[in-house]
Amino acid sequence: MPMRNVGLARARGFSSVLVLGLASLGLSACSGGKGGAGPVAQTPGSRVYLQNCIGCHGPTGQGMGMQPALPGSATVNGDPAVLAAWVMFGVRPATTPAGKYPPMMPQFTYLKDDELAAVLTHLRTSWGNTAAPVTVVDIAAARAAHAAP
Repeated sequence: MPMRNVGLARARGFSSVLVLGLASLGLSACSGGKGGAGPVAQTPGSRVYLQNCIGCHGPTGQGMGMQPALPGSATVNGDPAVLAAWVMFGVRPATTPAGKYPPMMPQFTYLKDDELAAVLTHLRTSWGNTAAPVTVVDIAAARAAHAAP
């Protein structure tokens, strides 16, 4: 292998190790303790968070610069229908200050109702949040409300 490719191969190997390390850190941080401390709790909600949310909100839910922090968030801990509409359809809640964050977040309409209920429950019960769980019925009602004319 030419010398210039050795560095690239090492960099690729390092990046895959880094990604795997961050993924395990993410699952550890999704365990629900304050700041992500505690044993790794692999729940359906933490897995959905790791697959879809960690890239923007980070392993401790604090956001990655331009995204809002999830711990103590009025939206996360408030009306589950508002939170569901934000996550599914990108509908910006009134509790999120305009101008501080991007105007829209990605729409996760492709997630199944049980996956959405699990990840929203994960958000509402992690990092010191103590809001009630979100149910599949809550998610179905939010979908129906958004589809209504």
